[in-house]
Amino acid sequence: MKKFLATLGLAAALAGCGAPHGGGYPAEFQKAAATAPGVDLSPADGEAAVARFREFFQNVTTQSIQEKTDDLYAEDVWFNDTLKTLRGRAAVEAYFLKTMDHVDSFRTEVDDFARSGGNFYVRWTMDVRFKSAKEPVRTIGVTLLRFDREGRAVLHQDFWDPAAGFYEHLPVLGGVMRWIKSKI
Repeated sequence: MKKFLATLGLAAALAGCGAPHGGGYPAEFQKAAATAPGVDLSPADGEAAVARFREFFQNVTTQSIQEKTDDLYAEDVWFNDTLKTLRGRAAVEAYFLKTMDHVDSFRTEVDDFARSGGNFYVRWTMDVRFKSAKEPVRTIGVTLLRFDREGRAVLHQDFWDPAAGFYEHLPVLGGVMRWIKSKI
């Protein structure tokens, strides 16, 4: 029982690392969702907006980030990929450029998408190969997108499991995460 409680405590501590104050992520997301309702694009405009998302993430490179970020994201976009919450297109572009310093390849296949009014749900499979890694890390997820009248994202919220998709592949933290999962 002591081991279980220690494991549970460690899991809770890891889950709470970096959580913002003032209601945390749920409150932040709800505020962003309320202030970035998006628009109900026509079917053709909605498909074009999702196509820009697909094209952006299909094969991410430093050059593609610099060339395509302005077309995909609105100036004041709210962005959360479960690892980081950002506000503004410039911050999103800087984040992606910094990410490229640590990866050899970053590819995403859009598996399908659905929409409900101004909400677009994009299901994807992502493969990221970190520098000096032998194999790419594969993860699956869904992104909630809301667009402005020009079809640029005003809200980008990813839903995926960073523990399986990312943390488990880090040198020290990966071992800890796998150990915790084996105990629960």
